[in-house]
Amino acid sequence: MELTRTIPARVDDITVGWLNEVLGDEFGIIEGVHADHFGEGVGILGELARLSLTYAPGESGPATIVAKCASPEEANQFLAVAMGFYTREVNFYREVADRVDIRVPRPFHADASDTGVPFVLLIEDLTGARTLDQIAGITLDETRAIISAVAPLHIQFWGKRDELAELDWLPPMNNDMYKGGQPLATAMFPSFAEHYGSDIPADAMAAIGVTCERYTDLLDYVTSVGHATMTHTDCRAENYLFGGPGGHDAITVIDFQLSTRHIGMWDVTNLLAGSMQPDLRTAHETQLLQHYVDTVNAAGIDYSSEQAHFEYRVCLLQQCAAQVITSDLRGGNDRGQDLLRQLHLRPLLAAVANDAFALLDQL
Repeated sequence: MELTRTIPARVDDITVGWLNEVLGDEFGIIEGVHADHFGEGVGILGELARLSLTYAPGESGPATIVAKCASPEEANQFLAVAMGFYTREVNFYREVADRVDIRVPRPFHADASDTGVPFVLLIEDLTGARTLDQIAGITLDETRAIISAVAPLHIQFWGKRDELAELDWLPPMNNDMYKGGQPLATAMFPSFAEHYGSDIPADAMAAIGVTCERYTDLLDYVTSVGHATMTHTDCRAENYLFGGPGGHDAITVIDFQLSTRHIGMWDVTNLLAGSMQPDLRTAHETQLLQHYVDTVNAAGIDYSSEQAHFEYRVCLLQQCAAQVITSDLRGGNDRGQDLLRQLHLRPLLAAVANDAFALLDQL
């Protein structure tokens, strides 16, 4: 994928001429393109569309590809630019997508300006793959399958600090940019507490306020409790596609804007706390944590059930502050708003259920 400085700001700005310029010899000559937008209420930080392509006589290529551009929502785009999310995803697809031990869409073109916007990604259309419904919540079997799908990424980079350091675009979770979110967390907490106060006990909500006040210490602590690896970091149901070109049992991981150097348990925590209905999570979280432990152990890594459960509680504590910081994101429509509410509320309930706030004394 050659770098180009002509970058469409929106999917509707993608033209036939631009596609022929950036896709070059990999595709035949394109004569027409039609964009069908999708992902409303699913994608939060990006605008998604399926591009249907027609080719000149005698030319051929994929009938459809997927295009992703920056979110049209101003608050969402501001956060993505401030945190470097768009450039991070570009670097993932340009540098490591072809060598990670998980299935990801084949990239055709990825680019972003020096500031992060405009941003564009052209990737394989996973025809026939299905997306899970995060609002409804995922099943026990689906949760186990996703853990099995993402664990190889953790195993591949587990404790390999030198290899991770070479990916200088992949920040550690306790980077200065993220630590700079502490003033934002404390400023947003009062409105967050008012919005979710009827759902969370008062003492727990007060503890969430403390996590915001001590956010920089929390980031240093959570990155010190386990072995660093590459994490997807946005491990939620709708970023894992089931089926498609890889076969009925294939699971493809999408959306690497948030990827970081962190402990692998962050992804597991993100999945259980954000994508499962609370009652189902409560009934099966010990079993699911053990499934992750068994998967890591099978790769020859020494990782105990006790350590996994401890890391789970630590990550739930971090989740609380993270939900406050992202609470001004906009869903774009009613479904998107409902999705964001569940993404924010469910981890708080999981933190309460697992007494994660008791760990504040260790910071």
